[in-house]
Amino acid sequence: MRPLFLFLLLLTAAVAPAQTLPPDLVHAGYNWDVARKQRLPISTAEAELPAIILRDFTSIEYYYDKTRKDMRLFATEHRIVRVNSSDGIERFNKIVVPVLETGAPVDIKARTISPRGEVHEVKAADMKELKDQEGGRGFRVFAVDGVEKGSEVEYFYTRERRFNHFGSEVLQTDIAARDVVFELISPEALTFEAHVYNGPAVTVDTTIAGHKALRLALKSVPAVREEAFANVAAQRMRAEYKLAYIASKGQVRQFTWADASQYLYRSMTELSKDDVKAVAKVLAAAKLPTSGALPERIMAAENYVKLNFNLEEGASPALSQVVATHNAPEGGFTHLLAAIYRTLGIDFEVVVTSGRDAAPFDGSFDTWNYLDHFALYFPATGQYLAPGRPEYRYGMLPADWTAGSGLFIKGVKLGNIESAVGKVKEIPALSAEQSPQNIDATVVFSPDLSSSTVKLRQTLGGYPALQIQPFWALIPEAKRTELMQQLQKGVVADATNFQKMTVQNVERGVNPLDKPFIIEGQLDSPSLLDKAGPRYLFKIGTLLGPQTELYQKEERQFDVENDNNRRYLRTIRFDVPAGYTVRNLNDLNVDVKAGPDAAKPDYDFKSSYVQQGQTVIVTVDENYRQIRWPKADFEAFRAVVNASANWNKVVLVLDKKS
Repeated sequence: MRPLFLFLLLLTAAVAPAQTLPPDLVHAGYNWDVARKQRLPISTAEAELPAIILRDFTSIEYYYDKTRKDMRLFATEHRIVRVNSSDGIERFNKIVVPVLETGAPVDIKARTISPRGEVHEVKAADMKELKDQEGGRGFRVFAVDGVEKGSEVEYFYTRERRFNHFGSEVLQTDIAARDVVFELISPEALTFEAHVYNGPAVTVDTTIAGHKALRLALKSVPAVREEAFANVAAQRMRAEYKLAYIASKGQVRQFTWADASQYLYRSMTELSKDDVKAVAKVLAAAKLPTSGALPERIMAAENYVKLNFNLEEGASPALSQVVATHNAPEGGFTHLLAAIYRTLGIDFEVVVTSGRDAAPFDGSFDTWNYLDHFALYFPATGQYLAPGRPEYRYGMLPADWTAGSGLFIKGVKLGNIESAVGKVKEIPALSAEQSPQNIDATVVFSPDLSSSTVKLRQTLGGYPALQIQPFWALIPEAKRTELMQQLQKGVVADATNFQKMTVQNVERGVNPLDKPFIIEGQLDSPSLLDKAGPRYLFKIGTLLGPQTELYQKEERQFDVENDNNRRYLRTIRFDVPAGYTVRNLNDLNVDVKAGPDAAKPDYDFKSSYVQQGQTVIVTVDENYRQIRWPKADFEAFRAVVNASANWNKVVLVLDKKS
């Protein structure tokens, strides 16, 4: 649930199901071209695509209902899609209509036009309503029969949306589109502002039935395709909008960062009498330290709350209920921990941000649509904490909350009056060294060289550890052996005969920044060493585990964006069998780097070896120290990634001494 959801409910009336359109809506009489009997023309290149959108019209209308005396929100959407393949048919022979929990689409029409010019209108009453995989919650899916290759599928609907002062519309998908139009209509008394990301600006158009309107019209919008090392969803063209001014309030800007700071700080720090009692009950049970090193005091409170309360988004955020049920939504966790830290005299700031994986926080446009996730920042230590994420610990935030901006809210006192000020600041990413994924492997060949034994130790800290470490204690004992084997097979795929398997730092509440997850043991590999005539082939490169390859032929669409910084340090030891030499040890030496400072590269892959008698020790160090990298210099980044992928294929040739 968004942190502002309850606040917005107080500002707006509940939305009742609406089965008929208000007659004075701007698009109350919206219709398609009833005279059109032929398909719209497309180019030869467009005909080769699985599908192409020929019209993509979205209109958002804020409407004042004089009868109900409140604001309502309606959306009209119109699509025309040419389907050219079976994949295109599969994707567009269903109409997905988002709906209110208690409502239904107000109006929906659909038709198909075949390659032969046959028009088949699908009446709403004849549409087959399907259930989605989530049980039909949140939207309805209608099947459209009679779609064939080369057909056009056309549909439009008007529906009522839940009222909100802010919103977002995605204007670009993985399907190329023509005639893309987005408009936002409002009464004269309301002034909305919109910002288009990854596209042109909207224009102000006051000619739509006398209403204020924002409008964006594009002849074409290219498709976006999936791309490695990119946040494709965040790179799509989208429009964010907000209510900025209300005529009755003059030139006072509405819903500013300052307004959000005041509201959120109050909601996170104010306590009712019942709340005070609830917090006192928690403190009495927790027996938290009141002195000592500040980080330990912060972590003690966090650990107690996260180990004794459950995350449940549908739960009440009221602290009295949180403490009574031990269930809380994200905001409830934040409220409880904030109350505990205030009681203990630990200074903090509330930080609110969005995930950069879809809609990165933009401090220059003050839409509250960005206020999605809560964090706490401790100025005395410079560290962060994610209150509502039980698997995270002090010092770590979800990676997509970092390397971007957030609203930092600080409490201030003016005499006896407590207030808050907010400032947009950067949330730094963790360093590569804080997220290690290391391998230490010692390979011992059998005397007859028919197999290999590997003593394997893996160390996962920071973000890599979060995939397994917080949940280990919850895994049934009977499943743990199987899981340990799977983890080791991630390095040695054909591993058998597992022995002496152990894990470390798996107790509940452990911080992966302080104590990494460690798994070690011994295993056999029948194929790590292969015989090829008189020679043996040692597939040492496979001990890196599977590697990402960047051999794409298409032009790079977007800048590089990593999820998080990280380091891979691998050490591999082996003894050259007696009577053999290694022909190509120099193949182990690789040094590829990217970045303006060769001494401190942003990204690098460096491998080398030393030989002491028959013993060879190989060190492979791979680092990704920056989240973003420009696509203009993509080749330098790709060279580092591919250096790892290429090393993964290195095979050492063992020749018998003559």
